[in-house]
Amino acid sequence: MLHYYKLFWKNALNIKGRSRRKEYWYPVLMNILLAIVIGLITYALPIPSIIEEVVGWILYILVTIAMFTVTVRRFHDVGMTMTIPILLFIGTWINDALDFIDIDIVNGLGSAFSIIAVILGVIYLVLAIVGLVVCCTNGQKEFNKYGENPKRNE
Repeated sequence: MLHYYKLFWKNALNIKGRSRRKEYWYPVLMNILLAIVIGLITYALPIPSIIEEVVGWILYILVTIAMFTVTVRRFHDVGMTMTIPILLFIGTWINDALDFIDIDIVNGLGSAFSIIAVILGVIYLVLAIVGLVVCCTNGQKEFNKYGENPKRNE
């Protein structure tokens, strides 16, 4: 498992090639476990909130970018383009940006904005389900336009 987590960070900016399921799911598991451990540490120790916020955002940005690239490579393993991971990545960042907007400003924009937000939310949910299914799907056994089958290298 640690081998795949090291590989996850080694390829954090690589969107070329293919990644097998282990290269995707072991880092997901490791990131969840590390988030729990970091959460317990920040709860138990008197860490200033500004340090906690800054370090938290830096880690969040790094993990999000690395997860985006491994998702792209996972889609390549199945033979798909990186369109859906890009849309999911943009949707995640838009959602995070909206968390910073004052809710009274958003409510003042009217019902048209609410309808658009619901439609975009449903589209995002469908794309997230498609992404989950693709990340659980076995990759193509043969060579595809994104490279050699990563299982053959073992």
